[in-house]
Amino acid sequence: MLYVCFFLPASISILVSEKLRKEKRKLSDLIVPYLGYTFIITAIMNTIINMTSNSKTPWYAESMFTFQFSMEYMWLSLIVALVLPCLTYAVSKAVQINILVKEKAVNDQKAIKNYKRKH
Repeated sequence: MLYVCFFLPASISILVSEKLRKEKRKLSDLIVPYLGYTFIITAIMNTIINMTSNSKTPWYAESMFTFQFSMEYMWLSLIVALVLPCLTYAVSKAVQINILVKEKAVNDQKAIKNYKRKH
């Protein structure tokens, strides 16, 4: 149950994010956002568990993930997983960052024609 609780909510976040963006990305392009969502959701859930827990059980010990705790964790992380991509999408629509790159002027016209940018 431990691994399901950790990795399933990020998958839901990716699905919601893809529906909001209305574009399909390749699976290889989704790895970094998936890891980011996994980290953020786990950090939020860590904070919630730390604030509400009275016990001094080590965080995410296998014995901690009883069926009842896992269900509570999954429901709460599902809510976080649904809200997080919506919040990210709203912020990305409201904030725009433009980067202008200027290249140095080259005096030699032949050098300008033969110049190829390396990425």
